[in-house]
Amino acid sequence: MSTTRLLLLGVVRIFQPAYGYQLRRELLTWNVQVWANINPGSIYSGLRTLSKHGYLAEIETTESDQKPGRTSYKLTADGESEYFILLREALWNVSPFRPDRMQAALSFLWSLQRDEVIAGLEARIAQLEQMNKQQQFAERGVLQDPATPDHVVEMLRITGARDSGELQWTREFVQRVRDGEYSFAGEPRKWQPPADLVTHWGPRKAPAEWTEDD
Repeated sequence: MSTTRLLLLGVVRIFQPAYGYQLRRELLTWNVQVWANINPGSIYSGLRTLSKHGYLAEIETTESDQKPGRTSYKLTADGESEYFILLREALWNVSPFRPDRMQAALSFLWSLQRDEVIAGLEARIAQLEQMNKQQQFAERGVLQDPATPDHVVEMLRITGARDSGELQWTREFVQRVRDGEYSFAGEPRKWQPPADLVTHWGPRKAPAEWTEDD
């Protein structure tokens, strides 16, 4: 649930005020139905739930002859706080069985300052290094027990391989961030969409942190 909540709050924060169909289409371009296991139809109910709990404010538009009335959403003060709580939790804490949490965080790391992103990634490296050390002894114990089923041995090995792969990626990623790649909060953005890059509902909207002075 925290991954879905982070994604919904984050995408509303980028486009606010934005209506459900727009947000659904945007998230589907991120393939969230694949890596976050989000049912596209549940996006609407998720927005209503966040609104019910006070994290989103609903803005009703007036129905006209040309367009039907629809509900748009924007973050409340509580929604803004919840967004940063979830984002920092996903960045700073390794969840071995929930890789989708870090993938969601990657979508919004630009809203944190560079030094915090580096510190969070360094914390992840320390956690992953510890997990790799523990893995070696756990695997030794499993292999030394002749009663251990073969599939359990391979399950342990695939988990270790995933942790090792994430450790390597995190080391490389934090170096890219140290070297000045990408843009973070308070920095000029390095990339701007072409003038003709529009969706069917209009031009993409820049994140709130990116002002005309950047």
